Amino acid sequence: MPPTKMLLAHTVLALLSLAALVAAEAKTPGIFALRPWTRTAPNGGVETVTPMLVEGVTLSPRPPVVTATAPVPWISLKNNGAPVTVKPKVKKYGFVERPSPTYGTWFAEETGAIATANEWVAKKVAAKEAEKAAAAGKPAPAAPKVVMGGKYYAGEFERLNPVLRCTPERYLLNGELAPFCSPDHDTDLLSGHAYFITWYPRYFNATKVRINLLDYDTLAISSPDGDVQSGSNPLIKEFAFYTTDWIENELGYFYLEVNPKWIGKVFSKSVYIQIESTSEAAEDLNVQHVPLVKLLQGPRVRNADKARYENQTWEMALAIPLSVLVFAVGLVIFHFCTRRARRIGNIYVGGHRNDRSRRRNRKSGYEKLEEGPSSASLAEIKSVG
Repeated sequence: MPPTKMLLAHTVLALLSLAALVAAEAKTPGIFALRPWTRTAPNGGVETVTPMLVEGVTLSPRPPVVTATAPVPWISLKNNGAPVTVKPKVKKYGFVERPSPTYGTWFAEETGAIATANEWVAKKVAAKEAEKAAAAGKPAPAAPKVVMGGKYYAGEFERLNPVLRCTPERYLLNGELAPFCSPDHDTDLLSGHAYFITWYPRYFNATKVRINLLDYDTLAISSPDGDVQSGSNPLIKEFAFYTTDWIENELGYFYLEVNPKWIGKVFSKSVYIQIESTSEAAEDLNVQHVPLVKLLQGPRVRNADKARYENQTWEMALAIPLSVLVFAVGLVIFHFCTRRARRIGNIYVGGHRNDRSRRRNRKSGYEKLEEGPSSASLAEIKSVG
């Protein structure tokens, strides 16, 4: 095949793959903050929770007033880390199709002084609730179980963070890329969209971690033998073109929005995703067991869509009042413009301001209707004809 035709064929295939990726992504791209709410932790502390809308799915939503009896939706992840909402369905004989995932003992609580102290606080809170219930003549509620060092009640973390959690059973490439579960190796991430990077938290003996993005081409040029995965490199952190802030390791995920500026003027860019923990030294950092993904330039129109979505909360809040106001003003204008000529048949709805005789007739009873032509007038008209 001639080089020109081969280049054209590769270009067409790249455009087709990009079109398929764009069609499969969420219709509401990006990350947006929603209205905050407050929660009370098991230790009695009050914190402000800000829900986040990530690619159309909501994290940390406000709990419902009434406990739902139907299965609660959860968030699954595609191979590239794109979120997908899964709604379980109750089938015949109570069978639940696509239920929320269970994690066995992968996140079992460790016993220790911190856990014991938080359990003691939870028992004190339960004792006060029991006293209130006894005073009201109601049965005492069971003592709530606390998890994650007393930060959450049992099941609360999964409700606030319904994203599919990473466990060693789901490691990429059968464990070769531990502790990663997403995004998968050699997958495409579209600019302007957000993707979930997930890992197994117990893999690190640390409370904080951060994400580093490293350019594959830059590392290949800087490596003496051209093999960037040959071993540890004390200076590898200097090649990171993007680094997140320190985040809670126990969370186990981070949603990353791909910035078009990272890619530049080229069509795509190969990037290593690396996790750095507070317990690791600089000389231990490497890219031997990390996923290599490809960042693709997405349509520029996505920026306009995102800006429009950021303002849609105000638009929705003002749409109904403005519609009612415009209708009321139009009704008032119509009334004043037609108040002297509006009538149904011979009855004037608006009335005539200068017709005093009609006002007097309204006070005395029914208004006299207009009479038709008299018989003499009809005879006269007939004789003329």
